[in-house]
Amino acid sequence: MMIVAAFRSEWVKLRRPNLLVGTYAGLALAASLFAVLLFAQAPATGRGGLPSLAQLAQPDGLIHGVNRAAVLLGVVAFGIAATQIASEYSLGTLRQLLVRQPRRVILLAGKFGAVLAFMLGAVVFASLVATVAAFVMAHARHVPTAAWTSSEGLADLTRALGDLLLATVGFTVFGLVVGLLFRSSVTAIIVGFAYLLPFEAVVTRIVPNTATWLPGQLLQSVAIGGQQTAGFAHSLILSAVYLVVAGAVATVVFVHKDVTA
Repeated sequence: MMIVAAFRSEWVKLRRPNLLVGTYAGLALAASLFAVLLFAQAPATGRGGLPSLAQLAQPDGLIHGVNRAAVLLGVVAFGIAATQIASEYSLGTLRQLLVRQPRRVILLAGKFGAVLAFMLGAVVFASLVATVAAFVMAHARHVPTAAWTSSEGLADLTRALGDLLLATVGFTVFGLVVGLLFRSSVTAIIVGFAYLLPFEAVVTRIVPNTATWLPGQLLQSVAIGGQQTAGFAHSLILSAVYLVVAGAVATVVFVHKDVTA
């Protein structure tokens, strides 16, 4: 019950219109844009890394847009999670929360559950809106969609959405850990974004084999169901190990470090 109370307390912030509507609508718009551009630029025959119209008509045609939006959704999940925990330090509200709930592990569990539920809901909503946009664009480009609603197509879509949600959990935990360690929204977001985007991209370009060990690359691999550089099982297991270790370290720091602001 105490964790539920902490969960509900965090949702007081998360359900603010500017955050709730902004996040859900923004992610839905971005995911839909990926689907629209994918179908608008799809050639009759595959070239330049884009799937062809014939490939988009296959049972797994819907998941092409989901895979291309995976990085964006993950980065947004990281940013929101890092901001929600770090802002408690920046604004000085964490001290007041600890007065009401001095059991720090319980407070942290409730906050984590709330932020995670918020982001998973946003990803599901964005995926549904992007799916509608994909159907509209498919009819505009005269791409048959019967295979999408077949048992095979629905199974592929369900699997792809499940992989994306698993990756979202990882990015959210990563954001919470970074926010707890840096205690500043601006610093946490800058450090996290710099690591996830340019740093890992540069490292993997120079040393391609590192893609099988870097956490950001592993989470991206989980989001798209595995890739050549790192299989799904390898990416999922190693990501889980990273996140458990990082979460344990962050929890110890949160429990034992004084809150003075």
